[in-house]
Amino acid sequence: MILPSLSCIQTSMTAFAPAVVGTFQIMMGVFNIGVGPGRTSTHPGDFSHLGAAYWLGSVFIVTGIFSLLAGWCPCCCLTGFAVSMNIICAIFAIVGVVLYAIDLGDASLLWMCERSLVKAELHEDGCRTVALLAQRLLTSVDVTFIVLAVLLLLLCICFAVLGIKTLTGQMKEKNLRAREKLRREESDICLSTA
Repeated sequence: MILPSLSCIQTSMTAFAPAVVGTFQIMMGVFNIGVGPGRTSTHPGDFSHLGAAYWLGSVFIVTGIFSLLAGWCPCCCLTGFAVSMNIICAIFAIVGVVLYAIDLGDASLLWMCERSLVKAELHEDGCRTVALLAQRLLTSVDVTFIVLAVLLLLLCICFAVLGIKTLTGQMKEKNLRAREKLRREESDICLSTA
């Protein structure tokens, strides 16, 4: 009695997988585009200076849309394209983790408090306090986005594996149908000649 209900749950979870993955991808893209431009550029070549929030976010959103479409209309072409987009999204998630980690290492904002030739460590004013608060906030955002990008990477890999299994299952099913049709035709030819 338990086994049929578990297989029903497994089937329904597989049906909801594209919706969950696509929604998370779109959400991650919107977060990247929404939070990324508000970041302070600390040096040339950092996350903000590269405009990484825009291209990471747009790739995540487009992949999420195709993942949702593949769940709603599971044809071979759309599923194959969604699988390839999820592989690309996984690569961009790795790039995002690397960029956020680099940005996490360069998170010092005390340079904003430097006045002329005097270092920021010598100031006991509110500028240093605000800079340290902003630095903690930037560090928290970076850590949050690293965790979300790793989760996105895992979801993209899972979607790609499930999609490839689905595509190979559909191909096997088509091959079996073609073989059955060929066998029927051969048997019809053999019966008609006999």
